[in-house]
Amino acid sequence: MLEALQGIEQAFGRVRGPLRWGPRTLDLDLLLYGEEQIHTPTLTVPHPEMGNRPFVILPLHEIAPEARIPGLPPLTELAARLADPTLRRLTD
Repeated sequence: MLEALQGIEQAFGRVRGPLRWGPRTLDLDLLLYGEEQIHTPTLTVPHPEMGNRPFVILPLHEIAPEARIPGLPPLTELAARLADPTLRRLTD
């Protein structure tokens, strides 16, 4: 799956440069794979920064409030911690 996601990124013009978190045209991440925890040199699942990103946690909480992220507190707790009144939906 990781190779497929990277292929899509490449098809849209993403070039992986020397900066790990540099600018990019498209960034697709594999966030979860059920309850699996995967640690390889090229992939960590759940995504290691997932629990710190409101733009990931808040929408996930909306569509699947009972979802579990292995190794992290309950989604409801994460969503409450990351609530940000300055975030807004692009469409309502």
